Amino acid sequence: MSYMITAECINCSACAMECPVRAITSGPSQYEINPAICIECEGYYPVARCKWACPVDACVPERAHYLERAATMANKGAPPVIVTRAHPAGELAGVA
Repeated sequence: MSYMITAECINCSACAMECPVRAITSGPSQYEINPAICIECEGYYPVARCKWACPVDACVPERAHYLERAATMANKGAPPVIVTRAHPAGELAGVA
């Protein structure tokens, strides 16, 4: 299992710079982790470097339930809700 980046990502690139195997790249709307390359930093660091570097805790171990729910919402056309410390109730992505 690899790590994934959730919708909380603020596109700061901190995780990409810390990844020792360069598994993190900039995607269309946020950074993404290539699961074929991700090694979870297992055996090298006590905590995955992306998780350690992320200021909003958007780097988490991959969760099948989260991915299924995000795909379902995308198929229905519902915009993702982004929860941050500044907006704890959430805000719709792309709404200014």
